[in-house]
Amino acid sequence: MSGVVSTLPAARLGGLLRDLTAGLRQQMVFWGRDVVHPAGNLLLAQGFSKAQSAGLQGTSCYGLPWQGGRIELHGACAGWYAADGGFVFIRPHGKCFLWRGGDSPVPGEWPALMLEASDVHQLAARCRPFLEWWLHSERWIVETHGASYRDACHLHVKRLPKGRPWLPPAAAVKWVAAFLDDPAATPRAKRFDG
Repeated sequence: MSGVVSTLPAARLGGLLRDLTAGLRQQMVFWGRDVVHPAGNLLLAQGFSKAQSAGLQGTSCYGLPWQGGRIELHGACAGWYAADGGFVFIRPHGKCFLWRGGDSPVPGEWPALMLEASDVHQLAARCRPFLEWWLHSERWIVETHGASYRDACHLHVKRLPKGRPWLPPAAAVKWVAAFLDDPAATPRAKRFDG
């Protein structure tokens, strides 16, 4: 992806990253549904550890070692962090960022010096471990709970008062996989027929 990403015009890549952001907004709701699944917390079943979240009161942090770094899911943000920085989606900002710090961010505390969003090429390359985990997780969800579970999550997003549904779950997974495989050939989500 990195070689292909570097040749994409910044405006085109920026559009794809905006699509990714819309997908992450929806996916955050899905992960919230996974936590309260009738069969038990599906994040814990996937191997995540749970701890009280620093920063915002009454929230939890789910963490999982992944590709030399760590996936962390909070109610306000989700990302992948390594010793030399990482990638973060901040839900209240509605945006993806490069994370310049070594430690993961504290939800609710977003120091501007640690966030970078203007280098879309670097951002697209740096989000790769997180997106690979996302696809891995969604395969597990479908294998263990069936595609109808995610379809029900999508319907839940549609019914939320401020819900902004993105692609249906199967198409969303295909779009993320296409973006990882060949962003230059990936259409914008609104044109994606999945």
